[in-house]
Amino acid sequence: MKTGFVLAAAFALLAGSASAQKFEKTRELIQEEVPVMVVQSLQKDFSNLADKGSWTLMYSEDVRTSQLTPEFYTYTCKNDGEKVELFYKSNGILDHTKGIKVPAQSSKP
Repeated sequence: MKTGFVLAAAFALLAGSASAQKFEKTRELIQEEVPVMVVQSLQKDFSNLADKGSWTLMYSEDVRTSQLTPEFYTYTCKNDGEKVELFYKSNGILDHTKGIKVPAQSSKP
C-alpha cells in the first residue's frame, strides 16, 4: 500500500513537470537590445525620462521548442525621487504605468 502511494506521487510529480510547457522569465537589457518601436514610444510619451533608467524584458519560453516570446518591456527609473515603471507590449504600445500618469495620447508606433 505504501509503495503504491509513493509510486502514484512520483508519477503525478513526473507528469506535472512534463506537462509544464512555458516558463516566464525576466532579463535585463541594454538600450540597443530594445526594439526601436518601444524606444520611440518611450521618447514620444515620456521624453523627460528617456535617459534616466534601465530596461527589463519579461518573456515566456516554450520548453518543447525553445522558442522565446517577448511579453513586456519594462522601463524603470526615478522621477523626482519616485520610482516609475513603464510597461510596453512587444509591438511598442504602452500597456500601463506605475508611479506616473499616462499622457493623454497613448503610444502608437
